[in-house]
Amino acid sequence: MISNNMPSNRQIRFGEIIRSIISETISKDYIFSEKESLNTVTVSFVKMSKDLRNASVYIMPLGGNEKNEVLTIFNEHCYLFQKAISNAKLKSKFIPKVKFFLDNSFEEADRIEKLLLNKKVLRDLKDE
Repeated sequence: MISNNMPSNRQIRFGEIIRSIISETISKDYIFSEKESLNTVTVSFVKMSKDLRNASVYIMPLGGNEKNEVLTIFNEHCYLFQKAISNAKLKSKFIPKVKFFLDNSFEEADRIEKLLLNKKVLRDLKDE
C-alpha cells in the first residue's frame, strides 16, 4: 500500500529536473544584486506538488550566512527561474510555480551531532 504522503516517481523525477535547471540558472548568475554570494547557494531538493504545478525549492547559502536576505532575493526573482524552466521545453502541460524555502536539514544534522557528542549520551552508548 502506497502512502499518500510519499511522492510518486514522476514527482521525484520532475523535481530533480527542476533542481538541475535552477542550479544551472544560479551558476549563470542571472540575478543581479549587491550580494556577491548569490551564486554560492546550494539547492538541496525540490518538492513537487501532486499536479506538478508548484515547486517548493529548498536552498541554503554557503556557510548559512545571510539566509533570510538570500531567500528574499530568490523569491523576488522567481520569475527568472520560471523562465528558465519554460525554456527547457519540459514535457508538461504547465510550468510549475517556483517558491523558495530555507533548508534546515544542515542545522538539524549539526544539532543531532552535538547531541550524540554529549557526555551523558556517550556514557549510555558505551554501556551497550
